[in-house]
Amino acid sequence: MKKLLFSFLVFFICMSVFGQEYNVPKNYKFENKESYKPYEPQIKETIDWLLQTPLGKDANKRQEANAFLMAWLTGTPDVHLKIDAGFMMNFIKVNPELVMPFTAGWTKYSLDNGYSEDVVEGTKAGVETVITFYRKNRGYLKKDSNIEKYEKLMEKGKLEAEINKILNKK
Repeated sequence: MKKLLFSFLVFFICMSVFGQEYNVPKNYKFENKESYKPYEPQIKETIDWLLQTPLGKDANKRQEANAFLMAWLTGTPDVHLKIDAGFMMNFIKVNPELVMPFTAGWTKYSLDNGYSEDVVEGTKAGVETVITFYRKNRGYLKKDSNIEKYEKLMEKGKLEAEINKILNKK
């Protein structure tokens, strides 16, 4: 009897944790500098949802979530992404839909690290996020040798050094 009761308890706990549905914030307003900070928890939740949800699922919701993230990101006074356009174009020209995972990875890094503006670390977080997203969504994306090159560098622990070398050439 105790095993049965315990099994039901575990089942219901799992259902409550995994059954939580992400909802894109509606009617959000960014009217002044102070109006962005309260949305940070929803931004993190949005990023998590965007990265965990396969590209072929919930296309309309993905579009709304992307719009919310970009609206917040373009006006927040606290998070500043200093993206090197040449570097980013190097690996999104094959799959332009990877702009959002890159941006999301950098944004989450900045939020989790005291609004860090470290270009190398932010770029690294963006690239690592792209690699993870690329792996999960291979069925929806074109093969990309540049991303696979970064994937190998990441596996060897050499990604940061490569990013540093590329960004500091300029």
